Amino acid sequence: MGLIIGSAIFIVPATIAGRLHAMGPIVLVWVLGGFLTLIGALTLAELSAVLPSAGGPYAYLRHSFGRFWAFLFTWNHYFINTAGTIAAVSVAFATYLGSFIPALSPGNHFYSRAFSVAGHRLTFALGWTEVVAMALIAIVTLVNVRGVRFGGWVMNLLTATKILALLGLIVAAFVSGKGSSANLLPWWPEHWTHETTAAFGLSMIAVLWAFDGWISVTFTAGEMRDPERNIPRALIIGTVAVIALYLGANLAYAWVMPLNAMAGSPRVAADVARLVLGPVGATLVIVGILCSTFGTANGALLAIPRSIYGAAEDGAFPARFARVHPQFHTPAVAIATLGVWGGLLTLSGTYDQITSYVVFGSWFFYALTILSVIVLRRVMPEVPRRYKALGYPWAPLLFAAVAGWFLYNTVVEDPRSAAIGIGLLALGLPFYYRWKPR
Repeated sequence: MGLIIGSAIFIVPATIAGRLHAMGPIVLVWVLGGFLTLIGALTLAELSAVLPSAGGPYAYLRHSFGRFWAFLFTWNHYFINTAGTIAAVSVAFATYLGSFIPALSPGNHFYSRAFSVAGHRLTFALGWTEVVAMALIAIVTLVNVRGVRFGGWVMNLLTATKILALLGLIVAAFVSGKGSSANLLPWWPEHWTHETTAAFGLSMIAVLWAFDGWISVTFTAGEMRDPERNIPRALIIGTVAVIALYLGANLAYAWVMPLNAMAGSPRVAADVARLVLGPVGATLVIVGILCSTFGTANGALLAIPRSIYGAAEDGAFPARFARVHPQFHTPAVAIATLGVWGGLLTLSGTYDQITSYVVFGSWFFYALTILSVIVLRRVMPEVPRRYKALGYPWAPLLFAAVAGWFLYNTVVEDPRSAAIGIGLLALGLPFYYRWKPR
């Protein structure tokens, strides 16, 4: 839950309200995103029970589709997805901290320069927001180099805080008497057009970003007690709980704020808290959001370096990524490299700009990982399976089909972001062929 719940649920409902303009499609896109995530988690639970090793999906893809696809997954998830996630949530942390420190305004830069790549406008900027974001990344990098137990303790504390903040906001919105069912209208658009379908697909990007992180718990299997039992439990219970929280949060926001007001709110969770609880309540919610984004960055640097650690042990990446700290017994090189790269990415743009490049490639590999359960049932039939995926094989196939539609819609409706995502993925090919002989 700590890996999934980050800054998105406190921010992206406003973006989705500005695209869909009706509560029914908004609820539907969150339900579909949650259902898709749950199918993926149920399937991943079987994979984690079959191959409970460090690296998670790298091991699944390595045994099902080969080292090439396993390498590309790790390249994408480590250097693009996770580094982009760390940068995005750290920028969101600094943005919400701006509620207390006015200098932390996203537009307040010491230096800014815009340029174009393949016709897409990119911005390189440095200001106090970026400085604070990089400082946050430096802190969580040191925490996780210090040790997995210490990093896990910090993770548990921050996760409890963020869940309590979100639950408190949901309850307050419905019991304050300051909301109305009229704010949930219109429930459905008068006509479902091609533009609505396109907006629904683009909204799915934001929703899947909000659910991202469900796959990451498998990376720490090599350091977990009884992973065949505990990873499936974590995946299923945690995912169901997050789905319930996200649906409750969206309904709570809309109960208090009309959709057109939500669409114009850059800090929708804080604005809702201010309406129902006053300035003190808004302050408490913002503190919860700060803990949430801090926890997500910490969780990413706790879990994801284990992916490239496992790949380096297999020879797909340089051996230095598999080096373990002599005192703390953590993959210190992998953690530090991810922290430095994530810090540099904070200079690449705003929250939305970073996330739009991350989601496309990630969901291609999520679909491929889920399909590997079918391959492993055939090539490893003799391996004991303490947990078997529900709905096999139709649930994994449905997951892959919906993910394929989502990728197709992204290519059609947002081709520049898709092209940049594919280009970032293709940058890994020269490294693969360079390291392949090893």
